[in-house]
Amino acid sequence: MIELNRNQPPSQLRTDLQSLQRRAAHRRDRHRHSFQPLADLNSAVVSAFRSPGTRLAKLPARFLLHTVVILTVPLALLLSRLPVSTMAPTEVAVVSPQDALVGIGPISLDSTSALMQVGDPPLDDTEALPVPLSLSSRSALLAPLIVPATISGDVVKLRNGPGMAYDDVSRINGGTSIQVLGRHEEWLQIRQADDPTTYWVATELVDIPEAVIYALNAVPDEQIPPPPPPKVGVVVEEGLNLRDGPGTNYMSMARMGNGQELTLVEQFQGWFLVEYGDQYGWVTQDFLTIVDGVVNRVPVAQEIPDPNPPLVGAVLENSVNMRKGPGSAYERVGSVNAGSQVALLAKYKDWVKVQLDNGTKAWIFSDLVKISPMAIRRVPTTTNFPALPSRVSTIRGSSGPVNVAASGDVASYAVQFIGSRYRWGGSGPGGFDCSGLTSYVYRQYGVGLPHSAAGQFSTRYGAMIGNMGSLAPGDLVFFANTGGHRGISHVAIYIGGGQIVHAMTPSYGVQVSGVWSSYWQNHFVGAIRPYR
Repeated sequence: MIELNRNQPPSQLRTDLQSLQRRAAHRRDRHRHSFQPLADLNSAVVSAFRSPGTRLAKLPARFLLHTVVILTVPLALLLSRLPVSTMAPTEVAVVSPQDALVGIGPISLDSTSALMQVGDPPLDDTEALPVPLSLSSRSALLAPLIVPATISGDVVKLRNGPGMAYDDVSRINGGTSIQVLGRHEEWLQIRQADDPTTYWVATELVDIPEAVIYALNAVPDEQIPPPPPPKVGVVVEEGLNLRDGPGTNYMSMARMGNGQELTLVEQFQGWFLVEYGDQYGWVTQDFLTIVDGVVNRVPVAQEIPDPNPPLVGAVLENSVNMRKGPGSAYERVGSVNAGSQVALLAKYKDWVKVQLDNGTKAWIFSDLVKISPMAIRRVPTTTNFPALPSRVSTIRGSSGPVNVAASGDVASYAVQFIGSRYRWGGSGPGGFDCSGLTSYVYRQYGVGLPHSAAGQFSTRYGAMIGNMGSLAPGDLVFFANTGGHRGISHVAIYIGGGQIVHAMTPSYGVQVSGVWSSYWQNHFVGAIRPYR
């Protein structure tokens, strides 16, 4: 608080009073400004209530729409919880379609003024529509599913049970329509529409959607009959002939021992077509023991082979060499192309003597001619062919000299080591391993080869020969995966006539083998014709 000193002169008192008034006025202004926002707010609220229409008109339209929605939702929830009173039904006037169209003119869509149709047309009741399930009897609803399907394949065997152990009782052609009644494991129970007899066929032989298979009725195990006894016969005669037809006028294919069990495939007038290893042939019933009831289950053969088939063949490739004798070392006399028909005159080992339509006679490697097994068995074997010039080579350890046919200088030189002992790592007359022999022989002709079968199999040392039919004397022939070793594991020298000379094992030493045997064919990987 400011006090005035009255003892001061009057002029000074006036000055102090004016200063005091200014300070008081300044404080009032500050106090008034601090309360101005509240006053403005109060003024705005009062004015809003005094003129609400003006204020609402200034708000955006979306604020008003949101306000209506916010107020409507709680009101709707509140009304939904109120009880609904049950009112008596009121009569509804039925208006016919004709009445409904009174006063409504057609809508013109085009020049024909056709009426627009709404919805889908009804089914045609003149068609053979299936009976709806809702109108079917209970027995019809519970009836097993029957699915139409088609046989796939050529001619399919039908069996009397679901498995290979059951009898083949009928056949059906591919493309035939069938009805599938049920399933059991990988087999389907079927019938034809005009035949009530049911059969079983493998699922793989029926054209049917996979998803449908599992919807079929599964036939329980107790309804499956046990398989019948196997259709087998037991040989009761030592040396029984397996023939290529049902009769003694057919050729013998093999001889079987006493006690041999044979699967019976077909029968014809006291003879059975049987399965013997990987061969099929005929044996007489007189020397078989067969369980009662089995013979009646073996189907009768519909046709039998001709005991005197034509002795002809067909050439399989183009430019097939024809030679003067049964071997690639013989002189070439011409060639013949694929599809040429040849008459079969004789055979010797893997070669056949043929005659062309023009009368030319020559020898062809048998793998290059298509010949039926029945025909080749009836081609006579002969040794009536010209001999090749050969060197006499004494096989060490044998009782006397043995003539080994060879052609070419390298091949002729190699055969002199037949009978030499085998020595792993050996590459001289004191002992050879396989690559040691080939490298030693070719070293005598100025060709250096590594002492390794895998190392020699390279175009660095010669031209590649891809197949046995193109071998020439002196070629190096390579084999893989022999003796338990992986990769290129053996090499030999081809000496002509389908023969190779090679160092084999410690017990055999250096010997000659027929290259067309199954063992060497299965392991053959290629050949090299060394550069010289």
